Amino acid sequence: MCKLRMSYICIIYFVTMNTTCFNTNVMAPVLDKRYFIYEDFISSLDTLIGSFKGYHSIKSELGKSVLGNSIYNVQLGSGSIKILMWSQMHGNESTTTRALIPFMDWFVKSDNFKKYSLYIIPVLNPDGLKRWTRENANSVDLNRDAQNLSQPESVLLKTAFEVFQPDYCFNLHDQRTIYGTPDGSKGIHCSFLSPAADESREVTPARLKAMNVINQLIDCISHDSNHIIGRYGDGFNANCVGDTFQSLGVPTILFEAGQADDDYYRTETVHSIFKSLQRAIEVIASSDDVDSQKVLSEYHSITPIETNFCDILIKNVPSGKSTVDLSIMYREVLSDDILYFVPFLTGVNDATVKNAHRIIDMSLIDAVVDFEISTGQKIISNSLDIQIFY
Repeated sequence: MCKLRMSYICIIYFVTMNTTCFNTNVMAPVLDKRYFIYEDFISSLDTLIGSFKGYHSIKSELGKSVLGNSIYNVQLGSGSIKILMWSQMHGNESTTTRALIPFMDWFVKSDNFKKYSLYIIPVLNPDGLKRWTRENANSVDLNRDAQNLSQPESVLLKTAFEVFQPDYCFNLHDQRTIYGTPDGSKGIHCSFLSPAADESREVTPARLKAMNVINQLIDCISHDSNHIIGRYGDGFNANCVGDTFQSLGVPTILFEAGQADDDYYRTETVHSIFKSLQRAIEVIASSDDVDSQKVLSEYHSITPIETNFCDILIKNVPSGKSTVDLSIMYREVLSDDILYFVPFLTGVNDATVKNAHRIIDMSLIDAVVDFEISTGQKIISNSLDIQIFY
């Protein structure tokens, strides 16, 4: 197996970022890679909270997962504005969880500590994290369980919502590498959404408040990134937690951490989510009456996202007397606590694929066609450097 070629860049980037946050030793077990050991995360969390001496901070067990793993919440701040945040309800979406550690450290050292009370569930689905699956141990998508509340993790989140009675909710996720701009010219680095509150997708007061925050946080992080920040689709689904909380009148923001080019560790994205959380906090505290038409106009000017990307697109591959275009996607495979990125052939001349994070045009290079395609369409090419990496 080969290692990710950009790993050395990731390490340098984090050292730079961490100097403004806290000791890098606290972050390293969690932030260096997409997959981390749950117990390592809790250890880092304990170390971090232990450094908050003199500040109001509580870490407690919220309850148990299907497999009996402890689910924790962290309460920070002493202010009157209450925000509920939850991350990793999908076990294989860790980027926002990683961003929470520098965010919490920043928060307790900022003036916002006295303005807010935060209730943070860093990992709602520890069973899914340990298996690196979207679903929980019962193969249920927790973000489709808002009405049935059939899973213990769903009940814990709903109970936290009812007891804490937040003024805002932050729903923290990762998005796949399949999203691009409508014309397919650029990939989407991160996206945000003020979820619909009903089938009509009416702009309720809660939606408008969430839109206002999104407009301003996007403006902030766009200055730090050359990548496209998008607007996630707002089709209503009452089974989704964010839609449900929005329908109950609580402004809810969906954070979707995507990818920058070939940064499959999503190191740069961690920083973007960190910055977006900072900005969201600052905006909420300073928000007065807003111009609803201006908010709507700015929100709808955010680039919508579409499913039109793949990881690797190989164009003009000789095939008989003609050529074909091959679409390749990496699947994330966890084995012995190592997350492997395994390339699979997912399409031939797929008209829905407009672009890719890496494009190879066989008509422009002198390379042999040495594809090895095995079970499940796993594809390897030494000449094109298409390999499994970790």
